[in-house]
Amino acid sequence: MSFVTRSLSLAGTVFIFLFANTTASAAPNVLPSTQALALVVAEVSGTLAQPLLPANVSPHDFSLKPSHIRRLHSAELVVWLGPELEPYLAKAMARIPAHQQLIISNGDSGSSAEANYGKHPWTSPAYLLQGINQLSQRLGTKRDNSTWLETMGQLQLELARHAQQLNYKDQGYLIYHDGLDGFEAYFGLAHLASFTGADDQAPGAKRLASIAQLAQEGKTACILVDHEVKHKLVDAVLGPEVKRIEIDILAVNSRSLTEYITALQQALLSCGR
Repeated sequence: MSFVTRSLSLAGTVFIFLFANTTASAAPNVLPSTQALALVVAEVSGTLAQPLLPANVSPHDFSLKPSHIRRLHSAELVVWLGPELEPYLAKAMARIPAHQQLIISNGDSGSSAEANYGKHPWTSPAYLLQGINQLSQRLGTKRDNSTWLETMGQLQLELARHAQQLNYKDQGYLIYHDGLDGFEAYFGLAHLASFTGADDQAPGAKRLASIAQLAQEGKTACILVDHEVKHKLVDAVLGPEVKRIEIDILAVNSRSLTEYITALQQALLSCGR
């Protein structure tokens, strides 16, 4: 091999090495704790990462395994909801340096998300946009949010018209698990009642009786049910007349944030139709 050939070969090797390292530095290993946060990461990085939590597992109550701990420590950046909303992560994250974690907080104040968005902040488009902005800033990327804001505005108009139609009928919607607090606050909605509260506490006899009364009076256009629903309980309280509509609070079936929020919106639009 000639000197020129060896030099070109060496130069090519160096170029490939530098390119690989540049690519790696531009795309750090980001670990989202939940599927909804995985969608936030995908909006910024273009890659849909596997979240720490398995599908259909609530971030409020989970036990870490050694494999989860290893994933946390191998990640360059962990994106999570914070110790109030993900208490199972608090102890493990206390051992991870601050520069290797990002808590999606309540705007510039840095206060907890729960203060403004409830126990399910990831259902709020405002919170999701806050997450996009925080992660973009951390990773040093720029993003135009105009399309997102325009889409959310259109969804809001459609929901407002539908809510008005339900009001004319003197009807509203029930929800099995009070897990749409962020979504409802953003879009100006409110459910009539829920079987379980935001704390997932089982309903008492008084609550069930009031829900049954709403159904008997014809005030319930539908009930939104998620993966936690106990169908036998719903059937016993509401009977077969009230329409059941499935919702995906944890974003398990969504591949983008727009798809996630739109799916929730479409579920509500189908209520009473």
